[in-house]
Parts: sequence; C-alpha cells; structure tokens
Amino acid sequence: MRYELRGNFPFSREEFEERLKRAERYFFSLGMGDIAEEVGRINAIFFLAKLHFLQENLGYQPRAMVIGATDFSFQTSPSKFRVSVPEGAKIIWGDGNYDFIPAEMEFDFCGMLVGGLETEPKIEEILDRLDEIGNKAYEIDGISVETEEVFRPGNHFLNLYKVKNHSKVNLPKNLAILHCSSNEFRKKLINFANERAERISTPFGHSLLLKGGDAKIYQNLCQAGSLFALKKRQLLFEEIFGKGEIIANHNHYELIRPNQAVIGCNLVRKEGEIFELVLRDNQPAYLIKAKKNLSLQKIEAIFGSREIEDWSFQELLDTNFLPHGGGHCLLEVKEVEKVIVYPGKKIILGRCQRRTDRAYLDLDNAFRRFRSQGILERVLSLGLADHLTTLECFYSLKVDF
Repeated sequence: MRYELRGNFPFSREEFEERLKRAERYFFSLGMGDIAEEVGRINAIFFLAKLHFLQENLGYQPRAMVIGATDFSFQTSPSKFRVSVPEGAKIIWGDGNYDFIPAEMEFDFCGMLVGGLETEPKIEEILDRLDEIGNKAYEIDGISVETEEVFRPGNHFLNLYKVKNHSKVNLPKNLAILHCSSNEFRKKLINFANERAERISTPFGHSLLLKGGDAKIYQNLCQAGSLFALKKRQLLFEEIFGKGEIIANHNHYELIRPNQAVIGCNLVRKEGEIFELVLRDNQPAYLIKAKKNLSLQKIEAIFGSREIEDWSFQELLDTNFLPHGGGHCLLEVKEVEKVIVYPGKKIILGRCQRRTDRAYLDLDNAFRRFRSQGILERVLSLGLADHLTTLECFYSLKVDF
C-alpha cells in the first residue's frame, strides 16, 4: 500500500513506515480477500499503530493484535471509521494486565437471539404486539428498557424463517431472529467516556483513554451491559411470541475480558454451541455448530509463511470466534490507489469502476451492500464450525416500537 504523508506529519517517513510495518505484523485475517477487506485492513493497521503508540506512552510493551473473522470488513459509522475501529474482528491490546481501555470502540452489545416457533405467526399479530410493547414500561434489574428504535436502526431487524429439514435436526419449523443492541448501556458508556476519558491525540487518530479506576468502572458497566442485552432480547422475544425455545442468544459487539473485545463477531465459549449466520434477506441464513478454533494446522496453513511471535501464536490458538453475517462489500471501488495521511486522519483514494474516482474520509455514503456469497464455505473450509441447517426468510420487519 502506498502512503503519502502531508500536513506537517510528526514522524519522519522512515519512522512512519517502521510503525506501520510493526502494526501490520500483528494483523491477521481470515477474510474474503476483496476490496472491503483491504479497506478494513488499512483501518485495522492504523488502529494497531495507535494502540502501540498509546502503550509506549503509558510505559507498556507494544502488544496488540487484530484478528479478522471471515466477514472482516469496515465500519460504516463515520466516527468509528475515522478513528480506525475495526469491524468483524477480535481486538487484543495487552495480556489482561494493561490498565487502560480505548473507549472510542463504543460498545453497544449488539447481538442476535434465535428463538423457535412451532406455528407460523401472522404479521399483523406481531405488529399488534410491537405496538403494545411500545406503550408499556419494562425494567430489567431495576433499569428501564428502551422500546423505541429497536429493530429499525442500521442493520437491526426482526426476521422470520422456515427451517429446512427441521425434524432431522430436531428444531422447530419456524424461527425468529431478533437482531438488536442495548442503547441503554451504550449511552451510559458514551456519557462516562465523555466525562472521564482523556482525549489523546496521536498521529494515527485520537483515542478516548480510560485508565485505573475509571477503566475498572467502565469494565464493570460493560459486564452489566452484556447481561442486560441478553436479557433484553429474551424479554422482547417472550413479549412478542409468548413461549418458545431459545436456541441461541449472543452478543457480537462487547468487551469480553480485560484487554479483549469482539466487534462484529461471535465469541465461541464451548464446542457445539449453535450460532446464526445471517446474510441478506433474499439469501438463505444458516445455523452452524461451533468448533473451538483456530487449530494449529489451520494457523500454519494460513499464516505459516509469516514469522509469528509466541504470544501472538497463543492468541491465535485461542481465537475461538465466528462471523455473525457477511459484512459489507464495496460496489464501486475496485482498488485502493493510495492513502493520504495527515496528522490524526487519513484519506483513502479509491479507483472506481466508473470514470470518477473517489476520496473517502469515511465510507458512510459509499455504495455498498452485505456480502452473501462464500461466507459459509469459508467458515466450513477453515474448520470453524459445522453446518447444522439452512433457513429461508419469509418475512423481515424493520419497525420502530
């Protein structure tokens, strides 16, 4: 990749290249190898360079990794893209004892619940229940539940599916998948970071740095937010559909332990867990059974030509993640020509299919859609999971309460 430094960049060309080369050594991806992954890689490398910069200034050894899942892509949130937050990845910034959290990741505890339905619900009845829910007050553990803008923002939804060969896999005939987050705790985290975090300007973008007791409070809020999001999705499922079997309920955007987070991918905690893999509504979705991953053989097959430090290799062995969807792909950009770097920001110059090339500060208005081809095959070929069954979507609701 070609980088052009402009605007009194604080590092010499040599130091800039040295820092990016070091960051690139700790970026690993299982992705699809398309232009979206390339843009995501650029962002991830800048994020790693920023983490290394922060760690050095805090007196820690530079120790950070980004491991991209098969749906590794780019952030569509302009603010997150501009500070280089990765998407579809596991992020590691220490050994569990590095006493800081970069709060610009803005955890929202987004996730999906898969619930079984023995009978096919009528859409009108679901809409009636959503209307009723919007006029009720709910609490979870003493915290008010927000019932507005649950399934409409971004790619959140309530989808209904038919289960292929349901009797052979011992599943109900119909499934509901609720894809939503916890604005309740997202707002708490943003407000806390704005009040308590130190805004650090680095050559690779700013960071909202929480340290010491503030980092511990933030971590505790994240733990509470994770549980709240799981309970909220179960509450919504039960309020909309009544009784039903909860087949899966996972967050795919959260702090999972000190110095580790998943952003847009599922953490596998035990062999055989069932997860959903949801693509575009006009494409099948899938239920898959997780395997502990990555295996030694797969690491050597994928990354064997690279020199990998022992601690990085151990983190790869403990990857244990799965994609939750297809991730975004770019429809107009065929290649990245170069990246122009100013102090604290980067501009991506893209060669496009049409005659007009484009310069991007973020990809909020880029022509894009969700990937639908090759994701499941990639998951299976890497031995991350087994295919359990195929789901056919027959209704998708994006309705505010």
